[in-house]
Amino acid sequence: MPFPLIIYRMEILKKDINIFDSLLCGQTFRFKKLDNNLYEVFSKDEYATIKDEGDRYIVNTNNEKYFHDYFNLNVDYSIILNELRKDAYLKDLIPTNNVPLRILKQDPFEMIISFIVSANNNIPRIKGIIERICINDGKSIGENKFAFPEANKLAKRDVKYFESIGLGYRAPYILKTAQDIASGEFNVNAILSLDTESARKKLLTLQGVGPKVADCILLFGYNRYDVFPVDTWIKKVYVDVFNKDNKPDQMRKDFINRFGKYSGIAQQYLFFAKRGK
Repeated sequence: MPFPLIIYRMEILKKDINIFDSLLCGQTFRFKKLDNNLYEVFSKDEYATIKDEGDRYIVNTNNEKYFHDYFNLNVDYSIILNELRKDAYLKDLIPTNNVPLRILKQDPFEMIISFIVSANNNIPRIKGIIERICINDGKSIGENKFAFPEANKLAKRDVKYFESIGLGYRAPYILKTAQDIASGEFNVNAILSLDTESARKKLLTLQGVGPKVADCILLFGYNRYDVFPVDTWIKKVYVDVFNKDNKPDQMRKDFINRFGKYSGIAQQYLFFAKRGK
């Protein structure tokens, strides 16, 4: 079907968010760079194009409210970043006149599946697998554009199918998780009412969800800022910050003790600074 006419034109000032860097810092996989100044973004069943125009971005979409929430523009980051700048290691990484990165507000189910896919994987492969999942099982939202599928669609597949699109050993994890969510055995929305540690334990019951994946889901799918995903880049940061090495779980605890309720936001700045663009 033809893609509906894009009817909303949003203007977002760069002082409030660096959208392109926020897309590139590992928290989402459903975006494409169309040229140096233009990206397209998919989330759930929504779509937008984002153009860099000087001191602002122009966001064209059919759902202005969705993308206002998606970029988390309701959250006052000045308070958060002022608090994080008090840390000796972070103070030089966070400029005082703008907001380089924001934690995006994304769909929890999409984050559960996406970060199971991401385990021990690289960005191009992750993006390719997720794109195939959307093309094969997501509803059409325009010409060559597809929504992220519902759990009941994925639950009807089998392991061989998921293997065929590149999931390898993760194939049974994706199938079982989709089935548990589709059947109601695992309630995605019930996580909202749990404290962070209880929510983390609940997510860890899903097949394919380990500690790092659980923390990513909590941070990017539920906006729980008091978690700290530990990956390869963060392990390097840990040595820089604490001048020692440690096991991932202890690294996580040490970072949370240091950054407190804004640990997840600190993680994004540390990750992005260490990895680079």
